Amino acid sequence: MTAADALRDSLEELAGALEGFEFRLPGPDQGPRERARAELVRSIREYLLPRLQDPEAPVVAVVVGPTGSGKSVLLNSLAGQNASEPGALRPTTRSPVVWAHRSNSGRYQSGFLAGLGSRDVKLVLGEDPLTKQLTVIDAPDFESVYLDSREVGEQVLAVADLCIFIASALRYADTAAWKFLDQVRQRGLPILFVLNRLGTDPEARKVILNHFAAMLKTRDLLLEADASLIFDVSEQVVYPRRGGLHADAVAGIRRELSLISDPTLRREVVRQSTEGALAEAIDKVGRIADAVQEDRAVVETLQTMADQAYAAELTECNQLIQDGGLVVMAGGEDRQVVVRELAAAFSRRAGIASRDAATLWDGLAEGQALLQLAPTLWRHGPDTPELATREAEAWMESLEANLIGSVRGGRKRRVAAAQLAAQVLGASEVSSGTRWHALLGDEGLKSAARQRLEGHLANVLASDADRFLALTSRVNQPTGLAETVRGLAVDVSARAGEFYE
Repeated sequence: MTAADALRDSLEELAGALEGFEFRLPGPDQGPRERARAELVRSIREYLLPRLQDPEAPVVAVVVGPTGSGKSVLLNSLAGQNASEPGALRPTTRSPVVWAHRSNSGRYQSGFLAGLGSRDVKLVLGEDPLTKQLTVIDAPDFESVYLDSREVGEQVLAVADLCIFIASALRYADTAAWKFLDQVRQRGLPILFVLNRLGTDPEARKVILNHFAAMLKTRDLLLEADASLIFDVSEQVVYPRRGGLHADAVAGIRRELSLISDPTLRREVVRQSTEGALAEAIDKVGRIADAVQEDRAVVETLQTMADQAYAAELTECNQLIQDGGLVVMAGGEDRQVVVRELAAAFSRRAGIASRDAATLWDGLAEGQALLQLAPTLWRHGPDTPELATREAEAWMESLEANLIGSVRGGRKRRVAAAQLAAQVLGASEVSSGTRWHALLGDEGLKSAARQRLEGHLANVLASDADRFLALTSRVNQPTGLAETVRGLAVDVSARAGEFYE
């Protein structure tokens, strides 16, 4: 197996692991984390794997910059035709415009660049020699008010080998411009800097270019604050028929881009872009693994909160059972009354526990988000009363079964069991004239009945608590996932080292 094959295999495994889960825990971090995971998968699937599989594919240069900086005009000026429609309405470019050589069109129907994520990709084919080894894409604005345009812009940047950054003389210092550049820098892409719409005054041009160069140097985007490293384009007429400037205005940029035809330079550009993408991917995996661990920690905290609330309620109820204060009997020593009152008490105590658990969850942002998805957690579950009735009846049946051999006849045993239940629940005392006085006054018998009652109550509370635990289980991450993706990233790093050495 070649080093390239080994690197591709390790990337495939990493992409598969990242595709095998989602960030499902709702809260303020869910959206950014899920986008980061999806973007990383896209970078691997739509750039790294296709580029490593087809290293001879043309270099992809993406034109980026703030809204209104003149990206479409620049592309049209390079192409000598109206490839990307410019206009006054912002943002003008809503989907990618791909300017490519006709001989390379097949590459963009399947494989490399096929997954730009938009059905509206405009493919402009021609015979320009510049595009033999270079494909230029006019990307939608990253600062677009339209979410789909921003997402497609990020997807286009993810498949770039080279960035042509263009800013206007009026807006080059805007925060938006530097956000773009920070994103590009994270990819480790080679960048051509273009300052557009400069005035004709030589001194003013010099001041602006020097200032822009100094800003780039401060941001570590240029090694030196050298204005000659910036391509400057004057404010001038845009020819309506082709939507671009005179060819002379972009001649220097064309000459620079034409150097891509040199195989050595082209390989260096691709090497720099793929190395940068791999380094960024490995760095992102680390942050994603951290996020997985953080989600697990939050889920564990939420589960512990629910466990503690129900455990505290069970402890309190067990004490009430021992003290005879769990149920206030209002209907005497009748079996149906005992079952009804006991079931109501079970449900009521489950409701208290669920309210306490929800209150604890409400103190965490993720808990609040889960409670919005499942507002019924503030009260006992809809099935709890039915279960409570079954458990109350089961307790009565256990009392009756325990009296077999001591009280003859089923009807008499039911009466005796109801009297025993009333005494255990603290509703009555055994008087000397009570039938089965000696039997019902047996403290061992009543102690065993209390223990069974605690067990039946525990069943009700545990079942009600399962609603909390089931919800957290659905949004939790698999055990060992963080370690798995970290290990795969280490393997990718090792394979990349072998590939690039």
